[in-house]
Formats: sequence, C-alpha cells, structure tokens
Amino acid sequence: MTTHPVLLVTVDGVPVSGVFFDRLIELSISDREGVQADTLEMSFDDSPPHFASPRRGAVVRVSVRMGLRGAADLGAFIVDKVENECLPFVIRVRAHSADFRAEMKTQKSRHWDGATVKDIVTEIAKEHDLEPQIADAVAGHKYDWIGQQDESDLNFLERLARRHDALFTIKAGRLLWLERGAGKTAAGDDIPEAVIGRQDVLIGTCRVSDSDVERFKTVKCYWQDKAGAKRREVVVTADKEANGERVLSDPFSSEAEARRAAEAAAKEIQRGQIRTSCTVLGNPSLMAGQPMQYSGIRPGIDGRVFILETVELTYSKSAGLRSSIEGRLKV
Repeated sequence: MTTHPVLLVTVDGVPVSGVFFDRLIELSISDREGVQADTLEMSFDDSPPHFASPRRGAVVRVSVRMGLRGAADLGAFIVDKVENECLPFVIRVRAHSADFRAEMKTQKSRHWDGATVKDIVTEIAKEHDLEPQIADAVAGHKYDWIGQQDESDLNFLERLARRHDALFTIKAGRLLWLERGAGKTAAGDDIPEAVIGRQDVLIGTCRVSDSDVERFKTVKCYWQDKAGAKRREVVVTADKEANGERVLSDPFSSEAEARRAAEAAAKEIQRGQIRTSCTVLGNPSLMAGQPMQYSGIRPGIDGRVFILETVELTYSKSAGLRSSIEGRLKV
C-alpha cells in the first residue's frame, strides 16, 4: 500500500496548490461517532515572507487520492480559529464540520403525544433542513407523551438515542439515526467491514484491552405505573461475570420504555469492556461507525469485530498518511 497520497484541498471552492502545500506542516481530520463535530486542524510554516492562511469563516474541503483507488472525500469544514505563533512563526488553523447546526443548540420546551421515535426525529430533522435517514430497528417505539423541557434539540436527541440504543449523528446534510454499534446503515445494510493486517499497522501502536471499569452485573430503572399509582422497577442483565448494579436516574412512563432503556444501557456496558486502538499506514477509507477486524496480528485478537468510534487521519510530508483509530467490541 502506498504511503505517498495526493492531497486535494479547496478553500471557498477554489483549489489550492503551490505555496499552500509548500508551507503545510501537518493536516489532521478527526471523524467521530455521534454529534461531536468532526474537526480539521492544519499547521503551516509562517517564516518570512509570511503566509496568508485560510481566513476564519472559510469553507475548506479535503479529499485524498491513493494511486488508482480514486479520491476519498474527507468532508467540508468551516474555519473557526486561526492562531499565530511567533518566534518561530507557525500558523494553526482549526475548523469544524460544515454540517454541524449551531441552531440545534437553542433551548426549547415542547412535547409530543402519541408519536413514534421516527415521527419525532423526522420532525426535528426537517426543522433544520436535514434529510432524515432512520433505522426502523431503533425508531418504532411509540410514546403516549414525551417532553422536551428547556433543552436543545441536540441534547434531546442524544437523550432519546441513549434510551433506544441509537446512534444520532449529522453528516453531509443528513440526520442519521442508526443502530448503535451494529455497523449498519439507516436502511439496515451492512457497512463494508475493514480488515487491518500486520502489514498495515505502525509498529508499537496496536492495543486491545479488556477492562473491569464500568462493568455491572445488572441495570435497573424505574417506571410509573399510573393504573396502580406506584413506581415499579425493571432489571436486566448486563454482565453475568461482574458485580454491582447501575441505576438509571431518568423516570420512564411505561414498562416497555423502561425495559428498552435498560437493555440499551446493558449493551453499552458490554461494548465498553473490550476496546482497541491502532495507527494504520495510508488508509483514508476508514470511518467512524465502520466494523473492523484484525488479521495476522495475534490468536485471540484476529477475527474479533470492533466498531470504530474515532478515526483521526493525519498527513505530513515526513510521515505521509496515517490513520489513528479507536473502537469497541461489537456485541
């Protein structure tokens, strides 16, 4: 696999070349699961004559071409910070993904009656001119009543996603509501699995850990039985080999809703037990949410499927292209 990619960059729609790449020290892009905005960071040599870096508010689009494989689009980003360092002279530019909606942070109060999760997510997506792509497997529950009280759309959707073991994210003008940790698209199709072999790994970077941190035997949550005017509980098994119990503080209005939330929390505990991190040479196709397995690394590790949570792609003249990944076991 070649480690000499061709980086393609446009600023406000205009391709850059020449002095931009002459002065570029490093470019890195972080792709994350969930609603944290993807980020772009660039550093430039600003030795005299000084360099005119992309301005704050500029739209930077990045793609990379790897030989005959064609170009991989790495996204569009809005510059939100430009920092000058002096003696020595360096410019650092930071940008966030252009799909992140600042207006989704405004607090609101409202409620829904007799609405499914899909109804609610679709309504909020359309309010922000986003195309909803929703996995039915985590969107079918119907609420008699659910409220958003002095809460932003982002926080509300994240809370709703945790209850239903869904992954909520915004990419390329779309609001995605997926099965968390399933490695599937909104349509239910499998995301192509990546295979990382011994020859792909930067020596000394591959880690797989099995931890007791945040392991619980059971998850408990409570729901209000209106008919009996009593608070009742739901308990589900998370890890039979662990001890202790995790209690969810949110109140739930029905047994079905409480059980779904407890099962989602139990799956999250199972996913967090076994984690991996690694740096891979020259692979721009890796992305957050993608299933991945190792091959030729070690018995007991090879063949186990992980879901990538974070992919940080870094380009520099000295090291070429590298992708640092972090993921959790698929359950």
